[in-house]
Amino acid sequence: MDKTFPIFVSLVHYPVLDKNGATVTTSVTLFDIHDIARSCVTFGVSAFYIINHAPKQQEVVQRVIDFWNTGFGKEYNANRKEALDIVRTTNYWEESRDAIERETGQKPIVIGTSARRHQSKLLTNEQAQQALLKKPILLLFGTGWGLSPEIVQSVDYMLQPIEGPTDYNHLSVRSAVAILLYELTKVL
Repeated sequence: MDKTFPIFVSLVHYPVLDKNGATVTTSVTLFDIHDIARSCVTFGVSAFYIINHAPKQQEVVQRVIDFWNTGFGKEYNANRKEALDIVRTTNYWEESRDAIERETGQKPIVIGTSARRHQSKLLTNEQAQQALLKKPILLLFGTGWGLSPEIVQSVDYMLQPIEGPTDYNHLSVRSAVAILLYELTKVL
């Protein structure tokens, strides 16, 4: 990888909400692993954490990484190996925050994302860009129907939602990661 910045991404599978508002654990998807890792490397993210406390789900992630880092996968597509080199797994998002603090020597600013506008702790993209110039930032992206209220209460800020010219607002998490990384890294 050419250059990295003090940006870290966590894809949270627990605790997140289902469509009825219950707290659940979602399953890892192969598309999320590949596509988010590729976006992260494109925009210079230092590490991409997949947060899932289910051991079998972590095994799925490790099998994907192993396939592209050894043997046929490595030979077939070296770019995929480079992207997957930054993927890590942890049980809970706090573990990724703690790992970042150990790595950088600074506690990161934790910024949650959501398709819903949160009135408290709201941070604009411009404010997030300025924060990035001062300290490491950890972006939390929820799966399912979004981050649980306990995470929203625990983060330092909630980033303004991505909004298009229509009322429809239900992007895939892969799209949201790419758009936000594009916006936030404009200052680098």
